[in-house]
Amino acid sequence: MSFETELKLWLSPGDVAAFRALARLARARPRREALHTLYFDTPGLALARHGIALRVRRIGRRWVQTLKTEGEKSGGLSRRLELETPVGGPLPDFSRLPAETVDRLIRRKWRTRLVPVYETRFLRTAWNLRAPDGSRVEVALDVGEIVAGRLSEALCEVELELKSGSADALYGLAQALAQRVLLIPFDASKAERGARLAAGKPRRPAGAALPDLAGDTPACAGFVQIARACLAQLQANLPGLLQEEDPEYLHQARVALRRLRSAAGLFGKACPPPPEPMARLAELGRALGAARDWDVFVLETLPALRESVPAAQKTLLVRRAQAARRKARAAALAAAACPQTGADLIALHRWLHAQAASPGKPALHKLAARKLARLHAAALAAAEDFAGQTAAQRHALRIRIKRLRYALDYLGGLFGKHKKFGACFAGLQDELGALNDAATALGLLGRLNRDGRLDELTAQLADGLEARMQAHAPEIGRMLESFSRLAPPWR
Repeated sequence: MSFETELKLWLSPGDVAAFRALARLARARPRREALHTLYFDTPGLALARHGIALRVRRIGRRWVQTLKTEGEKSGGLSRRLELETPVGGPLPDFSRLPAETVDRLIRRKWRTRLVPVYETRFLRTAWNLRAPDGSRVEVALDVGEIVAGRLSEALCEVELELKSGSADALYGLAQALAQRVLLIPFDASKAERGARLAAGKPRRPAGAALPDLAGDTPACAGFVQIARACLAQLQANLPGLLQEEDPEYLHQARVALRRLRSAAGLFGKACPPPPEPMARLAELGRALGAARDWDVFVLETLPALRESVPAAQKTLLVRRAQAARRKARAAALAAAACPQTGADLIALHRWLHAQAASPGKPALHKLAARKLARLHAAALAAAEDFAGQTAAQRHALRIRIKRLRYALDYLGGLFGKHKKFGACFAGLQDELGALNDAATALGLLGRLNRDGRLDELTAQLADGLEARMQAHAPEIGRMLESFSRLAPPWR
């Protein structure tokens, strides 16, 4: 019985040749193997639901079975139980595995129902390297596909497996490799992706997942868990952003970055993250934000145009807006695809890995109550005299509300009745968001009418957007009044 420690990194198929050339600089002789692997489970995927993978892999003329558990994973780094034994053919043989472990992991009623549910076919190129600290690491490049019935998904990833030494060496080596080619920490194993395909679920944009925090957790350890959750959402969406047209990948990647920056501000004094990677990721967030503004304008604002709009002006507006959207998306993709983006993510995970062992003070519960009270007071102050506020003041109010909402998402579980409190201003955040979208659309309209050819249409749309903002204002005022009377759960 052994535990496998590895760092998994997503690689774009277009960068395979560049990665191979980079690996050759290490002057290590590569080993190449064509690997065909069958994964066994019940028809209902009982093993996958319990974080267990059972596979039989053909390596040349040999067959090897492996039993793995999900174990601990974050930022692409995983440590999990791995049992590996030779078998005589393409079927599992439990007699070759420790009976006690098999009995603990695989129920007897499952064993008679095991069938191949998905498979992987890929070419593995591996190099054995020694890190500067003496740690030994196997670097493996896997290129192929995962297949489950009629569904398939490209497989292109780099795995750094620790053979001896410290886990920090994996991050150090990954940072060195990521200076010239984009490598994104990636938590989903081949088994998880195969099980998803076997369940008939193609890849989709990933929403936020929040950690379950305990009040006596040291503040820095709490930030580590929150930051890892934010980075996991970002990393899950970046491949889709770079490879697919669905604008939701961009939206969710942007949300992840905003949550990460919000959490960093919340814990700044107790556990300040390294500033340079955070600053560069903030730049990425701004590029994603600009692209998101044009997505909303083209996909939501323009379709709402009235039929009375002159056809010629409408055609010109749509053409210009779509061109602006393409330009903003290209800039966002260029920022996301820059190798420095992957290097910064790896650097942050390396820092988080080191911080996870830090005892730290104060306790999370004390910091949470203080921070939430401060954010709540700032939101109430920003909400004063809402009816007479300028667009800039209302935008500042929306940011205050959003910061409080994010903080409550992270820390509200430490207090009773936090869900009821959060639900009361979730609608308020939506209303303020709609108001902000209208104000943003007005600004974008002005940029599209640079030569005056859209004066008539711009004036008409501006009137409509202004009317929309005026219509939302009374309801927002009532919601703010209700919000001001809510008793916070942390008091």
